[in-house]
Amino acid sequence: MKKFLTILLSVVLAFSLSISIFAQSESDECQCGHIPVVFVTGFAYTELVANAGTPEEYGAFGVESEAITEMIKGLILPLVSLILTRDYDAFAHRLSADVMELFYDASCDENGNPKNPTVDIERFNPPRAEHYENDYFTFRYDWRKDIFDIAAELNDYIEETKRLTGHSKVAIRAESMGGAVTMTYLKDYGYDSVETVVMQSSAFDGISTISSLFIGDLTIDAQSLVNYIGNFMEGNAPDMVFYRALYLSLAKFAFNPIVDFLGGFIGNIDDIVYDECIKPLFGYIPGLWTFVTPETYEEAKDFMLDEEVNAVLIQKIDRYHYEVQDKCDEIIADAMANGVNFAIFSNYGKGALPIGEKSVSQSDFLIETEHTSLGATCADYGKTLGDGYVQAIDDGHNHLSPDGMIDASTCVFPEITWFVKDMVHTWYTDGYDELVYKLIYTEGQETIHTFAEYPQFLVNNQETEALEPMTAENSDTQSTDVDFIELIKVWSEQIKNAE
Repeated sequence: MKKFLTILLSVVLAFSLSISIFAQSESDECQCGHIPVVFVTGFAYTELVANAGTPEEYGAFGVESEAITEMIKGLILPLVSLILTRDYDAFAHRLSADVMELFYDASCDENGNPKNPTVDIERFNPPRAEHYENDYFTFRYDWRKDIFDIAAELNDYIEETKRLTGHSKVAIRAESMGGAVTMTYLKDYGYDSVETVVMQSSAFDGISTISSLFIGDLTIDAQSLVNYIGNFMEGNAPDMVFYRALYLSLAKFAFNPIVDFLGGFIGNIDDIVYDECIKPLFGYIPGLWTFVTPETYEEAKDFMLDEEVNAVLIQKIDRYHYEVQDKCDEIIADAMANGVNFAIFSNYGKGALPIGEKSVSQSDFLIETEHTSLGATCADYGKTLGDGYVQAIDDGHNHLSPDGMIDASTCVFPEITWFVKDMVHTWYTDGYDELVYKLIYTEGQETIHTFAEYPQFLVNNQETEALEPMTAENSDTQSTDVDFIELIKVWSEQIKNAE
């Protein structure tokens, strides 16, 4: 009997101790009500530096202006020689050598490993215990690395954030290349530590311009160049409309001869520049391969890399393209099935980078809208889908933008994909952040139908920096219809203020 009582008391004591420990762990859980947000930055958000933290520190990719000036000075005589002799090969060799020297510290070897081991990111923002509403922890990384190595660093960062803040989960804001990093993290580490993911102008489906570069397509379209420079003329204030109309009416005539000259010049040097500069400089950096689109990936590998010389590098980049990029839809669907809330933001209304055949695309100034949205059908920049266009997939909801430029029904996830017109890539406004945090702090999976003030198609108001529901009236954000009466009023007011 005594033995029985001893055992019973031991069980009761053990049970009481476990209850105590459980209660303690429960009390350690932060009760602030604001989940910590990890901001996964984009490409080159943080500069690379050599000899970080020492007196010998210097920029490794964000190259010092003095170094660029010296390189340009050094090319003056070769350029004069080119004009006199038409020896394009000699100039191409010199240009390639100078660029390789300028960016040596940021370059990688044929296996995708950094050549200069002293190069690291400019600064690291470690996790901290303090966290506030509308606050975030900035995850910085060396974007040159194998993306699976970056994802491992993100996992460590998230786990440390959880430990310090007392939260069991985090929310992720992933911009640009950070979207590819986040998808790789989800693929390798699962969903238990993540409550919400917001993709902001994500590069998880690649960038057509980088793909063009990696398949040797350096063609420049005059109208695309006009459009791209015109991106800087934002808003529909009367004076801006006038300047935009004047610019567009004159620019193409001026740009045509420039584009013709550049096309001829590039055509004479591109073979050597590719072999001696572009391929060994950009082609050997594993991180840059996340920007190659699925449809051009194999062609890009054949063009940029050698199966034997770059065998190790190819193994690294194949893993991302075939295990992550090609399966983005599966990863996101699986994450949502496991309780992760997802939102995708895709911006448009800007001309694309003027390189390659996709330069006519709808864009956010850097990444084409079809890629940041995972498949939206988009009219070319400055055009519409046509008056008779019918939504491609009839799912019972309207997914056509009021300006006739976007059909979101073809997105992989049309119900959780928002489009913001006139929002430049990663140049977020207060209105944009307001919606992002609303999605993060609202419980459950929200959709484009949840908030009446935030439907699928929104306009970034250039003056108030607020996001407004798109209507037929406010959707023309690049007007060229000059109101001369209003223009005279504006100029008169400007003159009066100057006096």
